[in-house]
Amino acid sequence: MEVFVALIFVAVIAIGFIIATTKRGQPTTAPQVAAPQTTAPRIAYSGKSYPFSEVTNDANFPHVGSIPTKIRGVAHENPDGMNRQQIIRQSCHRGDALFLVRQPNNPVDPNAIQVRRIVYSDVPDDKPRLGEQIGYVSRELAEDIAPKMDHDGFVLMAWVTNVTGGVDDENLGVNIQIEEYRPAKHSPTIAAKRLT
Repeated sequence: MEVFVALIFVAVIAIGFIIATTKRGQPTTAPQVAAPQTTAPRIAYSGKSYPFSEVTNDANFPHVGSIPTKIRGVAHENPDGMNRQQIIRQSCHRGDALFLVRQPNNPVDPNAIQVRRIVYSDVPDDKPRLGEQIGYVSRELAEDIAPKMDHDGFVLMAWVTNVTGGVDDENLGVNIQIEEYRPAKHSPTIAAKRLT
């Protein structure tokens, strides 16, 4: 089981690294004319929240820092019409793993970073995958960490430290701790990829 969890973590980190490296050559500002997005693919509720406690360290992406913060935009709907408050109410709990995804073509903020759930099901051999978006990293924090993701290949995961509010029809909030992982500069895996 530990090997399986380690492989999952490596896969999530590798996907984040690949996304970050493919974005390096792209402009960091929103395009002047963007094609209108008519519908976004709907990500159905796809299972249980993956516990952050199951995430294991990877020598190719050492942990370099932690940032406590609060998710922004939790009261908005996702482009596919899913209600973030409903997602949080039904699916977010202390200790749940989250993945941070850059959104450089966001028309409001070119440094935008989505906060997405990591989910899995009880189906045998089901692997953790990205789930619904539950909000964004604050604009101020995104301004600091987006360049690390874009230019330095950082992979950012997070975990839910607390779900707040919800009393007397009050909106729920989500406090998280972001965990920063930087590619190892002299990683044999990365060095081998550069040679090919």
